[in-house]
Amino acid sequence: SAEDILKQNARDLYKNKADREKFLSILQNNGEVCNFETELKKKDGSFFLVYLSSSQIVFKNEKSLLTVIYDLTDRLNSEKEIRELKEKLDRAKEREKKYLIFTVCGEEYGICLTKIKEIVGIMPITPVPDTPDFIRGVANLRGRLVPIADLRAIFGAGAADTTERTCVIISEIQRDTEKSLIGIIVDSVTEIMGIRGKDIEPPPKLDQDIDLSFISGIARVGDNVKILLDIVRLWEKFFRQSVPQVFQADESYPV
Repeated sequence: SAEDILKQNARDLYKNKADREKFLSILQNNGEVCNFETELKKKDGSFFLVYLSSSQIVFKNEKSLLTVIYDLTDRLNSEKEIRELKEKLDRAKEREKKYLIFTVCGEEYGICLTKIKEIVGIMPITPVPDTPDFIRGVANLRGRLVPIADLRAIFGAGAADTTERTCVIISEIQRDTEKSLIGIIVDSVTEIMGIRGKDIEPPPKLDQDIDLSFISGIARVGDNVKILLDIVRLWEKFFRQSVPQVFQADESYPV
């Protein structure tokens, strides 16, 4: 505390005695000192880092020295926290996340593997009236009705031609208290790939009328580019308003 410091001899306050001489020299030459960094002794004998600022003033008709001591402990703690967060971020960038890589219209896309519930072959799909063209309908997945969308149609390339490699990627979407299964038709599934955070760039900024919020990033892997999709935002943008509410709940239905 200030009282503890005032009780001590100024010569004994400094951890480094040379700092006091340097401080006094600057004060004598310049008439003031601003943010002089040094370590001072506490009552318990430990030291703490401070800024000393001092200037000569007249107080009650006498020349006096006004000195302000700024404790840097909080700043050092904050800097330490920032360094630790930066190191944590750097480590996160080095860590790999697993992505399911698939193709649509000859381009490669990826969805984080933790968002994938399962991958199934093409299955019977029942059309649902009054839904957009990209909603192919609903499928019965072990007693549960799952809305199925055609990713080709979402991207404006028309409906997909079914081949032996055509797959449906099933994801479970959790939004607030709502849980839903959705399926997207893709041309083929190619691999599961680990991608480091530092290899992922944000999506390009295009015209403000073009909504790319469902693209989480662009991954550069060697000479190739993978477009990474955010399945939750894909759901928000294309499914939520397009699929009848009865098919959006996480329930089982007799079929």
